[in-house]
Amino acid sequence: MTTEARAAFILFFFAVWCFVGLIPWYVAAVVSRGRGALPALPIALAGACAAGVTFPLIGLDNFSGFLLSLLAAFLAAAVGSGAGIRVAQQLRPTRGADELRPRGRATGIENESSHAARDT
Repeated sequence: MTTEARAAFILFFFAVWCFVGLIPWYVAAVVSRGRGALPALPIALAGACAAGVTFPLIGLDNFSGFLLSLLAAFLAAAVGSGAGIRVAQQLRPTRGADELRPRGRATGIENESSHAARDT
C-alpha cells in the first residue's frame, strides 16, 4: 500500500468519526435551539476523533474495533456537545424580557417619505 493510499485511508476514518460526531451535536443544537451550539461544534468533533482513534491505537484494528470506535465517537461527541453548549451559554447568557429594547420607528424621522416630493 502506498503512502498516499494510507493517508487517504486514515483521512477517511477521521471523516467518518467527524460525521458520526455531527449527529449528537445536531441533536444538542436543536434541543438548545441553537444557543451556544456553534462554539460547541469543534469541541464535539475533536472529542469524536479523539475517542475514535483510541481503539485502533490500543490494537483493536478489526471490524469490532471499528464499530466500537464509532460508538465511542458518538458518545464523546455527545459529551463534548453538551459541555460546549453549557459553557457557551454560561459565557453569554440570554437577555431577559425586561432587558429588551422596544422596536419601532426612529424618533428623528417623522413624516418624511422615502421619495422626493414634486413641487407642482
